[in-house]
Amino acid sequence: MAAKSRRKETPAEEPPAREIFPHGWEDVRGHTEIIRRLRRLVSGGRLPHALVFSGAAGVGKRRTARVLARTLLCAAGGDAPCGHCEACRTMAAGVHPDYFETVPEVRGKSAAMIRTDAVRDILVEASAAPVLAARRVILIDGAECMNDQAANRLLKTLEEPLGEILFILVASAYDALLPTIRSRAVRVAFGTLPAADIEAALAERGMGTDAAVIAALADGSLGRAYDLAAAGLGGRDDALALLTALPTLCAEDIWKHAEAFGALSGEERAARLDFFRMGLRDLLVLTEDGAAPIFHADRRDRLAALLPQMTRPRLFALLHAESVFSRRLGANVNPSLQAEAFLLRARNQFI
Repeated sequence: MAAKSRRKETPAEEPPAREIFPHGWEDVRGHTEIIRRLRRLVSGGRLPHALVFSGAAGVGKRRTARVLARTLLCAAGGDAPCGHCEACRTMAAGVHPDYFETVPEVRGKSAAMIRTDAVRDILVEASAAPVLAARRVILIDGAECMNDQAANRLLKTLEEPLGEILFILVASAYDALLPTIRSRAVRVAFGTLPAADIEAALAERGMGTDAAVIAALADGSLGRAYDLAAAGLGGRDDALALLTALPTLCAEDIWKHAEAFGALSGEERAARLDFFRMGLRDLLVLTEDGAAPIFHADRRDRLAALLPQMTRPRLFALLHAESVFSRRLGANVNPSLQAEAFLLRARNQFI
């Protein structure tokens, strides 16, 4: 990454192979209209001093921001990076002096966050004059993870930027940004990607096995699709097996499932609950239209077989119980005990 923070950071997640710094617009999948607008603004010299790239995680916001940064710092001065000048070479090497990128960091057991000291580093970079290019570019990934103190510290610079500088804030939760931050940056809203595009991307990377299934489960996020392809579908199958077994769970079954859930990592627990929730939503869709598109399309018959027992009131009650369970897991609780309580409430819907 070019010109990153000089502090040693522990990112919330180690960047996977797919996050290699992109070379040009052709490395961004989808978002044709957004790219067209950005290139037009670059050509006309009409970019604002601050942008917020918002949208679901994994849809290509950061990749687009990086290509925009590379375009702006390119010595050729066009609407796309030339790939040959000194600026393009230093960006590829991760050492361009006019580009700075920061990400949320984890300290101990706390949630990933962008703290005040990280914003202080950003402001130091923002106050410096460009070295190679006509401007500086600062990318703040996971901008919604700024704590209030850090966000307020950044706000003054966004209000009165010094010199030629572009801030690009990348956020998966736009509403989590302070209203004062949102009001001082132009929003670029990214939609999700079509399943066909995700399936094609998986095939291009040699991940063709189960590509159609993964594309449906990815819910428009290419990043999520890559993660699913790497992790496999075992967790999904376990979640659906539990959903299928709910009406007949006995006390011993509940205890075993709760213990197994508690033994999972936090990331695995979140993924398992996502699959479970998606199964419940699929069942709601199937109650209205048995042929409608669903997340677990390859398990349509198995889910349809549950419909006689899964009435709409039961499904809404289960969705509410799962939502409560998810919120409680976000606190410092015993996951096995919480899972046991959730499964007991879920099983009681069928008594």
